[in-house]
Amino acid sequence: MIPWKDRTEEIANLLNPAFCGEVIRRCISSYQNKKGGEINIEYELIFLILPIVLHNKTRSKINPRSRKQLHTWLQENQEVRIGFSNRVNQLIPYTKEAMSFLLIHGAIQFDDSGRVYVPKYTPTKIDINTEIGSIYKSAEVLGRWFANGGTTTTIFTMWGVKP
Repeated sequence: MIPWKDRTEEIANLLNPAFCGEVIRRCISSYQNKKGGEINIEYELIFLILPIVLHNKTRSKINPRSRKQLHTWLQENQEVRIGFSNRVNQLIPYTKEAMSFLLIHGAIQFDDSGRVYVPKYTPTKIDINTEIGSIYKSAEVLGRWFANGGTTTTIFTMWGVKP
């Protein structure tokens, strides 16, 4: 990780652990809700969240009101996979930093099988017409897509990356 004093202002603001953590937490919470709270998200899927929802061109194609499944959406928007593995690799340190932040603050936990869950949590209402609102809403859509997308290996394969 780049030390805080050496980070550009844009990187420090956009990729700060509190903001990235909230994006991740909203995705996990949405996943849990879709699964009825019975199955928690696999740790590996966490690393796909930020590269999808923080990438403006990808996020702009996510319709929060759409009922489409992940595989259908990816078929219709294949260009979002271009450079995706690169984005995943670039954002791994920020994902880890955000996960550490969430763990330290008790905002996420691991179950006995190593899956991640959000303890009791009520997200604050946001205006989805703002960029932050769009990011949060996209994270929630992504959580539902992951919940219905099949196995972790299937989801990684759909995105063209290896778990």
